[in-house]
Amino acid sequence: MRRLLLLVILFFNLGVLPSYASGNVIIDRLTTQDAEDLNIVIPYEVPPGFHSITIEVYDGAGTVNEKDIPFCKNLDGEIHWDNLCPDVVEIKSYEELLKISDRSALPTYSPAQEPEKTKGLAIDAFAALALLSAAAQAKSSGGGAAQPDQPDQPDGGDGGDGGDGGDGGDGGDGGDGGDGGDEGPDELTEVESEGLEAFEREEGWGDRSITWRSKYTEHTDDWMERFTHWASKSSPLLARTAVDGSYSRAMFGSWALASVPIGLLLGIRALRDTGAQALAPSLITVMAIVAVGIIDALGGFIAAVIFLTGVLVTGHATSRSELLTVAGLILIFFAPALLASAVRPLRRLVSNKDEGWERITDYALAVLLTGWTVDKMVNALNGFGSVQLPITFKATEIAIVSSVFVAIRVIGEDIATYHYPVRLAHVTVELEEPNTRQRATTSAFKTLLFLALASPFVGFNIQLLLGALLFATPFIGELTFAERLPKFAIFYRLVPQRTFKVVVMVFVGAFFGAWMQSLFASPKVFLKWSFVLLAIPGLIFSVMEWLSDEPKSDWKESKRGRWMYRILGVVIFALTVQMVRGVDLSAWLFGVSSN
Repeated sequence: MRRLLLLVILFFNLGVLPSYASGNVIIDRLTTQDAEDLNIVIPYEVPPGFHSITIEVYDGAGTVNEKDIPFCKNLDGEIHWDNLCPDVVEIKSYEELLKISDRSALPTYSPAQEPEKTKGLAIDAFAALALLSAAAQAKSSGGGAAQPDQPDQPDGGDGGDGGDGGDGGDGGDGGDGGDGGDEGPDELTEVESEGLEAFEREEGWGDRSITWRSKYTEHTDDWMERFTHWASKSSPLLARTAVDGSYSRAMFGSWALASVPIGLLLGIRALRDTGAQALAPSLITVMAIVAVGIIDALGGFIAAVIFLTGVLVTGHATSRSELLTVAGLILIFFAPALLASAVRPLRRLVSNKDEGWERITDYALAVLLTGWTVDKMVNALNGFGSVQLPITFKATEIAIVSSVFVAIRVIGEDIATYHYPVRLAHVTVELEEPNTRQRATTSAFKTLLFLALASPFVGFNIQLLLGALLFATPFIGELTFAERLPKFAIFYRLVPQRTFKVVVMVFVGAFFGAWMQSLFASPKVFLKWSFVLLAIPGLIFSVMEWLSDEPKSDWKESKRGRWMYRILGVVIFALTVQMVRGVDLSAWLFGVSSN
């Protein structure tokens, strides 16, 4: 009866009084009690922010009147019909943010205000971490270069002339992923030069050309070798960055080190663009630094060091959010080349059709997944900095530039491999295996970095610590007890490898993310517990990899197995394309929506 009376009053206000009020607004907002009486339910997937709902009152002749009633949803998931949500800040447009040059004037940002975007970033981040850690675990467990007495594998697993040995048989990533060929370089903070090795070949026309014969080439070759060996004693990451441009030095000699002064100038320009503040430089500057960093990671590293130094010296990195903004930017500046080499081998020697298939896969997946990762890194900058940055609106454009230059980089590696083999062997420095102390230090650093980067999204709480523990457990296991566990061939076939692992992680993350989102009305609480849940699949896969033992026979060795491997590779590639496009894989495959 009460509900009926309320509807009559609404009808009277909207249908009768306007004739006397000459267009005056009669209803501006509802109260919470009114909304309950009218049984107005706001779906849980409506993001925090300011919204409106349209109320229509009908009579026998049609619509009498309608009114947009504003309301807001705060970061705790509460609906306020008075439209007052102090913790919600309007998301500004790209054009509006471009007009702001002072960081302190930028509107604040909370990841909980965009729960769908933040959930997607978390899913993709854990998937990317699983991809990067795959090479590390394979290498530490003996999955490095194939042994000389092993038979040739259909994906190029020959350790002699198969280049990087088929990258663990990832190929199209269809199936269980491989034969234990060269797995490519280690993950970002523990990268080796294994994916950049040289091959014994006869002298090519490039070796006899004048392209590399400058009078300083001999000195720069010697200096770079000594610097790399020195760096490898303390920082595998710095050493890996130093050898990244070996292909260009093979072709252009000392001129290849032009990436260093170019990186220096771009770092200075980045400081000028931002006024040395913890802000993203202009779009063209970011794209230029990313391009240089992909061609030679050392150039991007120099730009990153100059930018970091300038921000620190001028006193513009005094808060955690400012430091995290700079940390996110410098990773974008020089990490894409290292990420590309973690996805697929940048250098491979093709000697048969199977290895040719692998090389095609190298191009396709390195281009796709590097661009995808860069896109996520740029989109995460708002969360890192707790402010709204205009550069995040241009994440797709930066990702496209990254993909284009990765393709150029791999072409350059092929030219050096086939036409400058003697020069390439001369300038390629074989790095030493990280010792236990270095691996332990690196693992501790990665865990601390993980905590720092995740805390703006999750907050410092028990969920953050649980997620960090799940993240660090594989590192602890690799350093302590993993090698002593029993091994079983069945786990080797069950564990998804490389790109297939990324697809599985994204699919599982989307499925469970949608389920968890339906359990929590509060975006803050949802993001906290989803962070813990999304760390579990990676841990499970790590444990299964500890228990994996490579079988004596490879299903891809047979003719039927080779064709099945390629067909599955095409399927996985199609799924990867959909993932890169931002398609919800669980909804696309099975109609399980994350909304």
